[in-house]
Amino acid sequence: MQIFNRIKKQVEKIASLRQVLKRIRPTIDFDIANLPLAPDYQNLSNWAAHPQLLSKVAYTPENIEPTSAWKDGPVDCFYVYPTLNFSNQYWNAPLNHQGINELVDEIILPGQVSVFNACCRIFVPRYRQATFYSFLRTRKNGRAALEVAGADVVAAFDYYLANFNKGRPFFLAGHSQGALHVMRLLEERIEGTMLAKQLVAAYPIGFYFPVDKFKRTLKTILPGKSPTSINCVVAWDTYLATGGPVRILDRAEIRYKEKGKVKWEKRKKKEVLGVNPLNWTTSNELVSDKRHKGGVFLYLKSAKKMDLEGMIGEEPMGLKCMSLSKPQRQQVNAQIGKRGFLYVSKPKYRAFRRLMLPGGYLHVFDIALFYINLRENIVERWKAYQKVYPISE
Repeated sequence: MQIFNRIKKQVEKIASLRQVLKRIRPTIDFDIANLPLAPDYQNLSNWAAHPQLLSKVAYTPENIEPTSAWKDGPVDCFYVYPTLNFSNQYWNAPLNHQGINELVDEIILPGQVSVFNACCRIFVPRYRQATFYSFLRTRKNGRAALEVAGADVVAAFDYYLANFNKGRPFFLAGHSQGALHVMRLLEERIEGTMLAKQLVAAYPIGFYFPVDKFKRTLKTILPGKSPTSINCVVAWDTYLATGGPVRILDRAEIRYKEKGKVKWEKRKKKEVLGVNPLNWTTSNELVSDKRHKGGVFLYLKSAKKMDLEGMIGEEPMGLKCMSLSKPQRQQVNAQIGKRGFLYVSKPKYRAFRRLMLPGGYLHVFDIALFYINLRENIVERWKAYQKVYPISE
């Protein structure tokens, strides 16, 4: 009976999700002639976080001393934020979309990107991100929208390299759609160049990083298999131990660029890179919750109810991030399981169980649930990097 009830609930969630998908389907086809204005990265307004801008990327969890690294740290982080565009009005969001920018500034910067502020100067470009529907039931329109979004990210990275990098080591990171664009940067800008040595590590989290990329397009950049691996890729996708990917819902594709040609391939059957953030290896060891150093959540105020209507709408919801919580320790155990996915026990604190997707997918908390483990690992890899590539003063 328990199994039957579980299946029934899953079916109900899927049916509900399908109704949502109908709501967010764009009412027009992609048209390059109707794209929003392209970003000019000389303009600071086209950066969500930048060493010359005060933002909530400077926030730290309760009981952790704030730093100024976000503006003057010894190593850089170039971060690409996840999908926040759920509009059915266009395939690529305009840069001045108030609702999306509010979510970036009040949720993503403090809740995700701040994990890098222990040692990194931080750069987060705004970009004409593809709508969430680009990953669903569409090829021509969705692929075109993702190409535009990715091209913006490449342009931002090129501007960063030309004007701010000056040979400095850097991290690349992104979540969800942002992780897909980080994959593009790795293939088109890092692999086979001197930048591969400047790359401390890439963290493209939450988009099924396929292991076949290491045979096909990434030959010198390798999977991170230890806590101190550098010039590498570290990725994971988080599910409850009682769940797993729901293939029938997964229409997303992975982008490859081989021999100058772009290919898109379905991701749902691919083996993925899974690095366990409790021990930073790809082993199948079940790691105890005693090694979980702390998840972190946001204290938010909102002038409106945060719901689907608010996410789909064009107007901001009046969100304001007040602070980050203290680290919530020993929340989950974790294990790399079938096909490379990260499986965890049910988080003890309710805040980490909200917004769970079908299959027990904890996508929203890929980073927040492991905030302290990740924060410490970033510093650990930076120290390891300096042993291999001593930094001259």
